[in-house]
Amino acid sequence: MYRKTYVALACLGLLLGTAGCNEFLTGDKLSNNPNLPTAASIQQLFVGVQAGQFAFEEGTVAMMMCEWVQACSATNGRFVQQAAQYVFDEGSNIGANGGDWISVYDGGGLVDIKQVEADAAATGDSSWLGIAKIWEAFTMGTASAMWGDIPYSQAISSNTSPALDNRFVILGNLQTVLTDAIAELTNGSGAGPDVADLVFGGDKAKWTKVAWTLKARYYIETAESLGAAAYNNAITAATNGISDPSGASDFRSFHSTATSERNMWAQFQTSSGFGSDLEAGKALTDYMNARGDPRRAQYFCPNKGGGYGGDDFNTVVPSDSISNFLCLPPRFAEAGRVPYVTYVENELILAESYNKTGNDVLALTHLNNARATVGAPISTPLVGVTGAALLDSIMLEKWVSLFQNMESMSDYRRTCIPALTPSANSAGFTHVPGRLFYPQNERNVNTNIPDGSAQLATHGFRNAGDVHACQGSDNLP
Repeated sequence: MYRKTYVALACLGLLLGTAGCNEFLTGDKLSNNPNLPTAASIQQLFVGVQAGQFAFEEGTVAMMMCEWVQACSATNGRFVQQAAQYVFDEGSNIGANGGDWISVYDGGGLVDIKQVEADAAATGDSSWLGIAKIWEAFTMGTASAMWGDIPYSQAISSNTSPALDNRFVILGNLQTVLTDAIAELTNGSGAGPDVADLVFGGDKAKWTKVAWTLKARYYIETAESLGAAAYNNAITAATNGISDPSGASDFRSFHSTATSERNMWAQFQTSSGFGSDLEAGKALTDYMNARGDPRRAQYFCPNKGGGYGGDDFNTVVPSDSISNFLCLPPRFAEAGRVPYVTYVENELILAESYNKTGNDVLALTHLNNARATVGAPISTPLVGVTGAALLDSIMLEKWVSLFQNMESMSDYRRTCIPALTPSANSAGFTHVPGRLFYPQNERNVNTNIPDGSAQLATHGFRNAGDVHACQGSDNLP
């Protein structure tokens, strides 16, 4: 695993041939290669980590998950549409996700995160160490949500065939990493990253809140298997999580209008040659239209009629009624900061957890807290909703709020909300796929990676613990 390719990963260009990332990693941020620890300072490495993970969180995996939960769709029959229709495998253009996998582990990924941690520990800077550990937990938690069992405990070693750690073991280990991060930030010795932290400028209090919300996220990802204990742990963590409804404490990416610092979704639209392929998803636009959701203008371009509409491959709709993203709506703006971990997510974790543990009064309170951030008519409080109907309202609100966020796929796998009709496809999938194939380039060098047919036959091509009926079992030949 630890092959040190030392490629610059802070751009979608490595994935799809778009603009490079040199400008992101130069100028007033860096002057040397950030992914060469023998030459790079901790500041340079840390900026490289952030750039690499912005690319991963907004790259092809995020686009696929947006399509799979039908917030996005696609046209033109090329790889973007194929991804939406589950035409992917370990060696295909979209299914391999080799660049995304490299973003997780190599330059700008876990190898550099660990080096930042080592450098921070060596200088006694616990503030920096705590923030780096949060990045470790965030990166590995997201990767495990997408691929399930992945290398972690042996990933940064001389072992070229690291074992795949069980997903539940990984989530448990990440709880420890986050607990340690909170302790480091509470101790607070050392100057921390200051301006090298592109998210919060080294604000320890904000990072501590993010760590608690991530703990809540990872607890709730185990709830389908572990039940009430997971929900109770999520409540405890989220109670300490992001509590600022203004959005100023949300964990968001950093982007600017500089060519290679742009929002990755914007880069895809304007520089990849495939921007016209990505469209709005019919399921999401229909739901948002029905409730008059003001976020439509944040997420989508107006269609030719001035409204919003989407495609789902199962329903024939006029092409001029479909919205796309070529106008670069605010969530696709060049300097748009994509939300990764937020107050709204924290409130909706509390809402779901209280609902599932029998306290619908508090569940409704936290749902209405999340809705209050949106604006009319969504901010009007709901009253008298309980039980399954309340859970449905909570998860639909989260589906809308987590637009562009890979965590939306974890929510769908756990709850089967929204009720999605799988995309028409020629790949044989009768359900929304439960996970990604491991990249073939990793299987070529790691003997612990099973071949594609074995992956399909394991857990019904789902992550361990994802057992909800809507996921079915797609053991394809």
